[in-house]
Amino acid sequence: MNILLVEDNPGDVLIIDEMLKEVVGTKFNLVHTNRLDLALKNLLKDNFDAMLLDLGLLDSQGMDTFFTIKMHSPQLPIVILTGLADEDFAVKAIGEGAQDYLIKGQIDGRLLIRSIKYAIERKNSEELIKKSLEEKKLLIKEIHHRVKNNLMVISGLLNLQSQYIHDQNDLEFFKESQARAKSMALIHERLYQSDNFKSIDFGEYIVKLSNDLFHTYNCNASHVKFDIKVENIMVDVDTAIPLGLIVNELLSNSLKHGFPDGRSGDIKIKFHHYHDKLQLIVKDNGIGLSGKMDYKNTDSLGLQLVNLLTGQIDGELEVNMNGGTEFIISFIELNFN
Repeated sequence: MNILLVEDNPGDVLIIDEMLKEVVGTKFNLVHTNRLDLALKNLLKDNFDAMLLDLGLLDSQGMDTFFTIKMHSPQLPIVILTGLADEDFAVKAIGEGAQDYLIKGQIDGRLLIRSIKYAIERKNSEELIKKSLEEKKLLIKEIHHRVKNNLMVISGLLNLQSQYIHDQNDLEFFKESQARAKSMALIHERLYQSDNFKSIDFGEYIVKLSNDLFHTYNCNASHVKFDIKVENIMVDVDTAIPLGLIVNELLSNSLKHGFPDGRSGDIKIKFHHYHDKLQLIVKDNGIGLSGKMDYKNTDSLGLQLVNLLTGQIDGELEVNMNGGTEFIISFIELNFN
C-alpha cells in the first residue's frame, strides 16, 4: 500500500513507521512530508491508497488542513491522526468525510493498519454508491425525457389528425386534448432539465404554460392580457401534474370563451402561500359563466376535470362569478418549500 503521512513531529513519524513495519503480511510504502503545500505536491506526483493526516502542521492548522486535502483529492481515503482527544471534534471530522480519527499514543500497529484498510474499503464503497446514484439519476432523467417526447408525439399526432376535421366542435376537442398533452410534457421537461427529479418550480411552470396557451389559441395581445403574479414554489411531481392540468383547463376556458367577438380583457393568475396552504387563483373579467351553471355538476369536460383533479390533490375549489369568473383552489402541499 502506498501511504502518504503528513506529520510535522519527527518522533511521531518514527513511531508510525515502526508500527507499520511490525505488522506481518502487509507491505507499506510510506511517504512522509511535514507541510500541507508539500503534501499537495506529492498528491500530484504519485497515486496514494490512503493518507495519515495530522491536523496541526507548520503551514496549516485544524480542520482547514483536512478541507484543503479533501478539496484537492476528494477520492483519497483520509485517516486523521492527532494528539487531540476530543470526541465532539472526532464526530465532526467523520461527518465531514474523514474515514477515521485516531489518537496518538492510543494505537498500535495492528489498529493502525486495520484503520487504513477499513478506510480504503469504505472509500471504495462510497465511490461505488456514488457511481450507482449517478447512473440512477441519468436513468430517471432519460425516463422523463422520453415521457416528454412521447407526450409531444401524441400532441403532434392530434394536430395532424385535426387537419382532416371540418366540424368546429370536434376540432376544439382535438385542440383541447393537444393542450393537455403539452401541459404534462412541460412538467417532464422541467424535471429532466433540473437535478431535482421529484419536484418543479411551479411558478416558473405557470409562466411558461401561459405563454404556450396564448400562442396555441392565437390570442391577440392587444385584446387579452395576462397579469401573472406567482411565487417560486417547489411542488412535488405527484401534485404538479394534476395542478398543471387544472391551470391548463382554466386558462383554456378563459381564452376560448371569456372574450368572444374580439372583446378585450385581462386574465389574472396568482400562485402563492396562503396561511398554511398553497393557493392558485385564475380570474378573468370576461363574459363569465352562465348564472344557472352549477360548476360542480356540469356537462363541461373542462370543469369536470377541474373538479376531479382538485379532489385528487385534496384541494378546495371556490368559484366567484361577479364581473367575470374567478377560480380559487387551495390545497396543502406537504413537500413545498
